[in-house]
Amino acid sequence: MVTEVQVQYFVRTMDVRKQGRSGSAPLVKQLYPDVACAALDQAIEKAKRSVLEADKALMLQADACSRNSNKVQTKYHCWIDERGAFNERTLG
Repeated sequence: MVTEVQVQYFVRTMDVRKQGRSGSAPLVKQLYPDVACAALDQAIEKAKRSVLEADKALMLQADACSRNSNKVQTKYHCWIDERGAFNERTLG
């Protein structure tokens, strides 16, 4: 009997902040709950929208990911950098 494994898509979001005001202060990451999506395109749009709509001071990062059994792959990554600019990268 062949069991079909269904791929799940989700968005993983975190904000990254410096612990203090100095340039050498350590970064602190806060993870948010994963958000399930029906398809990869939907996950990418949700990731992009969450980063663009967030306060730029949060330096939010979001990944559109797929999960197949226990294997998680990041397919898309977007973030706000220290200057407040939006960046994005499609991954393999």
